[in-house]
Amino acid sequence: MNREFLEALKIPETIRIPFFGGKWYQFLTKLENKSIRQEILPENPLNTEKREKKIIATLTTYPARIGCVHLAIKSIMLQTYKPDRIILWLADSQFPGRVLPEELRALEKYGLEILWMHDLHSNKKFFYPVLNQKEDELVITFDDDIIYSTKTIERLMKTHAQFPDCMICERAQAYDANNPYQPGRWITISDKGVKTPSYSLNPSPGGGCLIPYGLFCEDVCNEEKINTLAHHHDDVWFMFMCVQNNSKIKKTRKYHKTFSVITDSQVEAIAQDNVQGNSNLGVVKKLSEVYPDAWYRIVHDEDVK
Repeated sequence: MNREFLEALKIPETIRIPFFGGKWYQFLTKLENKSIRQEILPENPLNTEKREKKIIATLTTYPARIGCVHLAIKSIMLQTYKPDRIILWLADSQFPGRVLPEELRALEKYGLEILWMHDLHSNKKFFYPVLNQKEDELVITFDDDIIYSTKTIERLMKTHAQFPDCMICERAQAYDANNPYQPGRWITISDKGVKTPSYSLNPSPGGGCLIPYGLFCEDVCNEEKINTLAHHHDDVWFMFMCVQNNSKIKKTRKYHKTFSVITDSQVEAIAQDNVQGNSNLGVVKKLSEVYPDAWYRIVHDEDVK
């Protein structure tokens, strides 16, 4: 079944329909998982034409999801707006002998780059692409457990054309004064960052997050600070590094649709632990102390007076 049609049938995130809503999500997710497995990749899924800005799609994974990450990558290869490169970053320490599933290796002939580095957990997805980013490159971060809408990059690029100096994201949560240090409990559906960019958003890097050159402050790839302040928390790190540099965040739309996750990918869910276990709580408090100007902008959605 056409995945664009399935996307149109999805219910926006946070809208709760008792019993039916959950069953409907499970039904659509099952169809989308079946569809992505059956779709055939074109001979050249990456862009081959000359562009003013090159798009680098980047993601990471770990052993629990190495068997299904190829489906997330396949959905990135089937975008209406093709990326120029797709890079999967893996930690040498997690894959002895660098043994990987055949389904993943098979994507290398379509242009997938599998690169190895030391373990920085979820921060692997952005570390080297941002550290070595050139002025003509746009970095877009993705997750390893999501089947992406075919128009994800297209929406990000259309919004980027209007707001070239902002971080552009498909999903972000707006600051909530009732839960100031728990961004996982901030407001998911709001007008914040829809018509005009905002400081008061916590972006979801794995939901599709576009990073233009020079967006972040200089600490973004400071490995010591990443390990000390936000080792497992790329979302709040993105937020603080962006806002500390006086850069704002812009959503592609207000009513973000719920993602279809890859079947069997939720064996270990870091994001769920961050939200439900409140592990973001201490992280945001530490970051607010180290970067008080950024925290002022996040809370007040205005420049420091």
